[in-house]
Amino acid sequence: MKVSGLQRKENIINNIEYLIKSRGESKTSFANRTGVTRATLYKILDGKVGNVQHSTITRIADFFGVSCHIIENCDLQQVELIEKTLSPEGDRNPAAIPVIPQSDFISSMGSRIGDLATRYPLTWYFSDVSNMVALRVEKSIGNTFFPGDILIIKRKAIPENKQLSLFYSKEKRIYSLRKSNNITDTSMTDNLLLGAIIEDRIM
Repeated sequence: MKVSGLQRKENIINNIEYLIKSRGESKTSFANRTGVTRATLYKILDGKVGNVQHSTITRIADFFGVSCHIIENCDLQQVELIEKTLSPEGDRNPAAIPVIPQSDFISSMGSRIGDLATRYPLTWYFSDVSNMVALRVEKSIGNTFFPGDILIIKRKAIPENKQLSLFYSKEKRIYSLRKSNNITDTSMTDNLLLGAIIEDRIM
């Protein structure tokens, strides 16, 4: 899908900056090795070129082995991140999962995933999944999860094997328990089961 002229310009600038940084180049070495003049490169990166010539994009794309389409229409860093992420279950397409801040998590429990995906940033999870969300920890949850951590959660699901379950209560707020705890105990009737923690991404 083609993007607007303004978005194309932003993609080109961001992708060139990413290529320079990720490939260990300087602006000078980048210009010398791609055949793009330093003056042209600096003008592009400063946003002074309204419409970057296709021949310039082709030189850059050919040198780095990236398609012109990706440089012009995509976020190359995101594309490479997804490509480097390996699924232990094979070549599955990633599912987009909304990353909800801890402070919004309880109020979001009744919302549909599609609605949440339009309101929050996304992360990727490789599996056949439904009703999955991510919680971005803002305040420590026990001694297990700390600010910045991302928890991938199957909403309202009872945990399996050694998975942790995530609960909410007015006293404890959001907290976690292992499956070995009896989650049907009468002492927990005032606690809300938020779901099973499928994966934790420690930041």
